[in-house]
Amino acid sequence: MKEQSTDTGKGLVGVDRTVLVIEAVRAEGNPTLADVARATGLSEPTVLRYLAALRKHRVIAKDAHAGAYRLGARLREWGDSAPWELDPRVVAAGPLRRLADELGETVELAAVEADQVTVIAAAQSGHAIGKVARLGEREPWHSTSVGKAILSHAEESFCERILGSSALEAFTDRTQTDASAIRAGIARVAERGYAVDDEESESGLRCIGVAVRDGDGRYTMAVSASGPVYRMGAEREAAIAERVAQAAAEIEEGLGLPSVTEGLGEG
Repeated sequence: MKEQSTDTGKGLVGVDRTVLVIEAVRAEGNPTLADVARATGLSEPTVLRYLAALRKHRVIAKDAHAGAYRLGARLREWGDSAPWELDPRVVAAGPLRRLADELGETVELAAVEADQVTVIAAAQSGHAIGKVARLGEREPWHSTSVGKAILSHAEESFCERILGSSALEAFTDRTQTDASAIRAGIARVAERGYAVDDEESESGLRCIGVAVRDGDGRYTMAVSASGPVYRMGAEREAAIAERVAQAAAEIEEGLGLPSVTEGLGEG
């Protein structure tokens, strides 16, 4: 059987295989050597070497009578000492502050609460003129970058319920209130990876938002950068969107999620 590599960098193959073996033992439930080899795609001699090393460090244990493997005591010790702070408001504090300092604009993290988009964390712009972040503020779904970013990952039934539940309010002369047009715009958001509020919620204000996965891996949050149109022009859009996406990835990593390598496209 041809052994599979999970990383293109040769120096990391050993690390990848180690994790692969540990995960196989966890997933299979007291597997034998043959079970682990089958689950990982590695040869039995290779798996045996990894299992022996992991047993030495008490990461894997073996039932001598049954010939089966299980997770070892060291994993529990590591787990007990890990800083499992999964409150997104706490996790996001650092990435939001760094993003605000770098862009010079107000940044917010919004989350879905009872079918509403609510600001749960923020870092204020240092400029005298800029958006004022208000924790607990409800953001409209159809006109904000955070609302549209989340909807771009939502089930069609959820979008239908949100956009068709009541008449959509026009906040400025640029607000789109036609549900069909909004859905078309959301499809474009899904293609390029970020959403734009181009003076749709407030005249003179432009916002760029990217969806964020929660601890369960669902897109129920979004991070945005907001500022006056003259500082958030089209010439900065791609660069700002890329930086907002990086902050979103930092938050997801802080929540214990694997990275999603999705580039931001034109749209």
